[in-house]
Parts: sequence; C-alpha cells; structure tokens
Amino acid sequence: MTQGPERPNGGQDPQDELSADPVPGPDVSPPDPIAEPAVQPAPPTYSQPPSPSPWGQAPRWGQYAPPPGSVQGSQQPQQPGWPEQSGWPQKPGRPEQSGWPQPAAPGYQHYAPPPKPGVIPLRPLGLGEVLDGAFQAARRNGKAMFGSALLMQAFSAVVSLLLLAVVVGSGLPLLSLASGTVTDSQLSSFLVGSLSAVIVAVLLQTVTTMILQGVLVIPVARAVLNRGTGFSQMWSLARRRIASLIGLSLLYVLAVLLALTMVGLIGWGLVTAMGAGGAVITLLLLVALILGFVWVGAKLLVAPAALVIENIGIFRSIGRSWTLTTNNWWRTFGTAFLANLIVGVITGVIAVPVSFLANMVALLVNPHPTAQEQITQLLIVQAISTVISSLLGAVALAFQSGVLALIYLDLRMRKEGFDVVLMKEHEGGPGTDPAGIPGRAATVAPWKPASP
Repeated sequence: MTQGPERPNGGQDPQDELSADPVPGPDVSPPDPIAEPAVQPAPPTYSQPPSPSPWGQAPRWGQYAPPPGSVQGSQQPQQPGWPEQSGWPQKPGRPEQSGWPQPAAPGYQHYAPPPKPGVIPLRPLGLGEVLDGAFQAARRNGKAMFGSALLMQAFSAVVSLLLLAVVVGSGLPLLSLASGTVTDSQLSSFLVGSLSAVIVAVLLQTVTTMILQGVLVIPVARAVLNRGTGFSQMWSLARRRIASLIGLSLLYVLAVLLALTMVGLIGWGLVTAMGAGGAVITLLLLVALILGFVWVGAKLLVAPAALVIENIGIFRSIGRSWTLTTNNWWRTFGTAFLANLIVGVITGVIAVPVSFLANMVALLVNPHPTAQEQITQLLIVQAISTVISSLLGAVALAFQSGVLALIYLDLRMRKEGFDVVLMKEHEGGPGTDPAGIPGRAATVAPWKPASP
C-alpha cells in the first residue's frame, strides 16, 4: 500500500489536534475584572539597585557616569569614599539629611578663615574689628592700660589744681572783682598768671597723652598674639622710648605754635593794611590752617606707635607715619574720628551732669556766700569735676590709644604683609621673643607705590 507524504506531528491530522484533549499546563485564562488585583512587587529603592536592563542603567545622584566602552548591563560603581545609604546619598562625615544631594566638585577646597590668635584676625581690619579689638585689648590688660592712663590723668589733674590754686590765691583780683575795686596792674597780673597756668596745663596734658599713645601700643600689640601684659612689664619694655615720645610731643607743640604765630603775624599785617578786607582774608587763613592741622594730624597719627614698635627715631617715625597713611588718609581719619566721637559723647553725658550737680549742691549748701566763700566753692567744684574728668579720661585715653595702635597694625598689614610676620611669631618662629614687643625684629622695607 502506497503511503502518502509524512505528516507533521506524528502523522496526525490538524483537525484531530484541535479535537484532542488539551495538555494540562499553566492557567492562562484572562483575569477576572472583579477579582482583587494581585500584589505587585515593591519597586527597588535607591539603596537596592534595580536589576540591570539590556540598555544599561542611568547613573544615580552621587555616582559617576559610565565611561565610554563600559558594559552597559553591569551596575555602575559608586563614587569612591561615599557610603551606601538609604535615601539620597550624603557627603562623608555629614549627618543624614533629607533633600537634594550636594555632591562636591572635583578639586573643591573649603574656605579657611584667617587665624585669630588674639583680639583681631590676622588680616586687614574693618571698622568694627578695630573698635572691638581696642576694647578687648583694654579689658584683657586692665592694669597696664587703665592703670597707666589713670595715673597719668591723676598727675595732670593734680598739677592743674595746684596751678589753679596758686593763680587764684596769689592775687586777690577775684575779691577785688567782687567788690569792684580791681586795678589795671592786678588785672594784668591775674591774666598773665592764668594764661601761664593754662599753657603749662595744656603742655603737660599733651606730653602725657603722647607718652600714653606710644606706651599703650605695647599691650595692644601683644594682645593681638594673645599675650598678656602687666603694668611693670609694659613700662619696662617702653622705658627707653619715653624720651623720644616726649621729644615728639614737644616737636608737635612747637610746630603748632610756629604755624599760629605766622598766621597771626600775616593777619595782623593784612588787617593793618586793608582793614575789613584784611580781616576777611585772615579769617579764611585761619580756616585753612585748621583744615591743614586736621590733614597733617591724620598723616602723623601713627608716629608714636611706629616709634615704639619699630624702635626708630623721632623724624623717621614721622616719615613712617606719612608713608603708611598714603592712600589711606580717609580710612585713618574716619576711624580715629569715630572713636573720638564715641568717647566724647560718653564722657560728656557723664561729666556734664556731675558738674551741674556739684554746682547745685554748692548753692543749696550756701545760697549766699561771701567773696571768700565763692572762691572756696569754686575750688571744691573744680576739684570734683577734675576727679570725674580724670576717671573718664583714663578710660577714654586707654580706648583711643588702643584704636590708634590697631590702625597702625592694620596699615602695616595692608602695605607690608605684617600679618605674616605676626603669624610667624605666634607659631614660634626663629627670633621670637614671647616677652618682647611683637614685630620689632621684622625688617621694614621701604614702601613704594605700585606702578600703574
């Protein structure tokens, strides 16, 4: 019997395959829309990387992108040094935080502020840092700064009171003025004595102020490096510069008197020759002279500090102050003016009411004094006012001297890199003297303006 062509599937007819019983297998019936949906597997979290897909995986936050030619289906490596954490990746050493990640850029360096070993940071200073540093230096070295200022103010006050007592008690002009029987010779003698006493008092105040401005630089400079300064230690370090400070103050006084004398002679000649027109010109000359004093005073403001810190002579200290304040006149003047304004307001608020109360008490105690009693009351009230003014002046002078010292240090840091010198001394570099004056051993190179 001839056989036909062989059929597939064992020679069975396709119709027989359709009518045959199905082979048991997995249930592929369509899902019932009423039945509950099957529980879907939880999506992978960021801490559990998903299974690789044939098209690769996008880099996560905090990971590097896949390099060219790498296997796309493999899991990308994490950035070195970044621990695997749940949620957003965090920087090393930081507590876990929520929010967007902050990956660090390659080669990024954190900002390191300038060192601050003492009362100021070792960098060019701002106005607030100068004022705060002066107060902090005075507070840390109270015996050296406030004590010295108080002694100097007390010495000046005692000398002024003695001069006032001599002038008032020597000639009876006040009694004669009260009775109306003063003579021209008595009045002239009284005026000459009073003028002499005022000149001596002003000269003494100028010299003591100049000495303190130079001497009090030492504790301020040492406080910059967090070194304390005692009363005897400060005067021991400054004893060889006191004569130079006195000479500097006398030179200033002589220059002022010479300028006033020249303007006075010129004005007298103008008034004599031109009358009212000459008087107007003389007034303009006086205004110009005052402005000149202000300008030159700011230029020479840090000469006492340079004289003590750099151990130089009088005229060289004047040149150093002139050089340091070049292109920094407004900064120097503004800082010193604001410090003086603050001190003047505070002392005025305290001193004026005290003097007023002293006069009121004197009037209440003796409302109808005699001429001799008026002189006694005047001396008592003046003594009380002088004591109060001396106390306030000591505090003010210590603060103002600290401000001038920090202005000097700030100018040197701006022009000469003096902050590097101070930092080396703070770290104990060669030539460091912990008991000496900071920066004295530094060689001062002559400063030249930068070429345009």
